[in-house]
Amino acid sequence: MRRIALALSLLIAMPAQAQTLRIGHDAAFEPFAMVENGRASGLILDVVAEAMKRMKRDFAFAVLTLDEADAELAGGKVDALAFKGDTPERRAQMDFSAPIVVSGGALFARAGSPAAKSLKDFAGKTIVTPRRGPLFAQIGKAAPDVKLAEATSYAESFEMVIAGKADAAALNLQAGIRMARRSYPGAFALPSEPYIAVPLAFAVAKGKNAALLKDFDATLAAMKADGSFKAIEEKWLGR
Repeated sequence: MRRIALALSLLIAMPAQAQTLRIGHDAAFEPFAMVENGRASGLILDVVAEAMKRMKRDFAFAVLTLDEADAELAGGKVDALAFKGDTPERRAQMDFSAPIVVSGGALFARAGSPAAKSLKDFAGKTIVTPRRGPLFAQIGKAAPDVKLAEATSYAESFEMVIAGKADAAALNLQAGIRMARRSYPGAFALPSEPYIAVPLAFAVAKGKNAALLKDFDATLAAMKADGSFKAIEEKWLGR
C-alpha cells in the first residue's frame, strides 16, 4: 500500500512537466509564423520549437486569431503564446521573456503616397490597425491628433486603406511588407523602416508558468550564444 501511495503521490506531483504544452500563435504573420500543409513554421516558431526541444518539453502549436489569443491565454486554453508584442499595456495581463526579435510598427499608405516614417505625417487623417495588436493603444497615446480606426486583422486593415476608409495601416514592418507584396502587389507604398520598435517575446499569463518562462529565457540565451538562433534568423531573413 505504501508503494502504491508513493507512486500516486509522484504522479500527482509531476503533471505540469509531463503534460503537453499548448502554445498559441497567429496563423499568418510572416516571416515569424505561418502554416503550410498543416505544418507550423517561421522564424519565431522555429526558435520556440528548438527551445522546447532543448528544454525537453512536449508541445503542440495552436493557431489563434488576434481576437482569440488574449482570451485563450487568460482562460488557460493555451499555456503560452509563441510571441506577442511586449508593450506596457500588455504587461498588466502577461509576463514576457527576453525579446526573441525586436521588430517594429510601420505605416502602409496607398501607392503614390510618400513612404511615411512618422505618425505626425497623418495628423488629422485616419490610421487603421488591429484592435488587439500592440499599436492600437500606442497610437492613441502618442498621436491624439490622428483618427484611429480599428480592424480585426492585417487583411482587413489593408482592405480599409484600399477602400479609402483609412489613409494608412499601422502594422508590423516585416509582416506587413510580406503580406502587401504577396496579396496586394503594387497597391501600397512600402515603408523602409519602423516608426517605433516593438519587441516580440514569448508570453505567459500574468503570474503563471514562471518556471516555464525562466527556462525559456535561459534556453534562448544559450541559443543566441551558440549560434543556433543566428542560423534560424539567416534562414528566414537572409542575413
